[in-house]
Amino acid sequence: MLKMNSTDFITELKRGCNSNHLNGHPERIIVERNRMKHRKAIRPKRKTYCEHVCEAIPLVFKNLKLKMSDHLLLGGEHVQKISPGYHSPIKQNVEDEITSEEKKEIVKATPSFGMFSLFKYHVKRGYLNKELKKTNKIFCSHIFSLLFALPVLIFIGQWLLYIALIINEHNKFDGELCNGNGAIENKIMISGISIVYFARSFFIWDNITNSISLKKMNRVNSISSILDTFQEFSFCLLVYGANIWVVFVEDDMQNMILNSLAMEFLMMLDNEFEDLYFQYLPGAADDIYDNIFVSYDENIELLENRHKKDSCFKCCSCLLFIPYKLLVISVFLFPVFCFFMIFAGPICK
Repeated sequence: MLKMNSTDFITELKRGCNSNHLNGHPERIIVERNRMKHRKAIRPKRKTYCEHVCEAIPLVFKNLKLKMSDHLLLGGEHVQKISPGYHSPIKQNVEDEITSEEKKEIVKATPSFGMFSLFKYHVKRGYLNKELKKTNKIFCSHIFSLLFALPVLIFIGQWLLYIALIINEHNKFDGELCNGNGAIENKIMISGISIVYFARSFFIWDNITNSISLKKMNRVNSISSILDTFQEFSFCLLVYGANIWVVFVEDDMQNMILNSLAMEFLMMLDNEFEDLYFQYLPGAADDIYDNIFVSYDENIELLENRHKKDSCFKCCSCLLFIPYKLLVISVFLFPVFCFFMIFAGPICK
């Protein structure tokens, strides 16, 4: 039997009303017309583009509100329903079997597991060298990560290089913020880099949203997880901001490009170290996921117990309340700054 959509049905019905078999039957014509009106009345109204946008924009600010009232490390926003029409949060079963590759990706994607947490892993479990014994291989990256604190050295190296580049640019700055005498190619350069960072800035915010909704995460009842979380988001923000500043104050096109690439290189140093480490020892990621990472509910319990037992840790957590809120607001407003520099940069360059 052929199926007919609503448009075809109405067309055929109109034809039927004008056909001979309805002639002389006014009651039947009235009934058919009423049926057509009823079908039009119950047909759902299709939302316009503007209506969808107007519904989405308030959700962005609701997301900001959730993050401002949320805990940076725990990320409780993902257990709440965002808005009517969205699917209700599904309680994840941490006992579900996942592959070794998936475990490695979760460990790498967790912002609270960075260089300090990786070094802590070596101190707590890595020194047993179980993964080396399983593979029957000797990896210097594993052994010397403990002996020389390689992850911590990467962290120190990142900040030293960043500070050196900032000091260099500060010394070269002539003090004029808006002389407007730059070459046309320099004006195009600052506008272009601002456009790129405007587009990329939204992913910093999305990274916070995505990273706090993982099935399991690093334990948040430690100073190392706090440091790693702030390092993950604040350093990325500082590098993007510094890159815009470098391009704005530099006059030499080659220096603009090289210094920008140097900043991007600094931002990837810690992630690159993790990638290389787990490339040679993927079993370490399994060990971290299985024995160190915990669920959201377990993390809440661990954090509450640490607050009760350790007043010093509780004090540190309270002191970080304001820096965390400032970090969230800075990430949220960074696209506004980038958008402003798209136009203000070329004018003042």
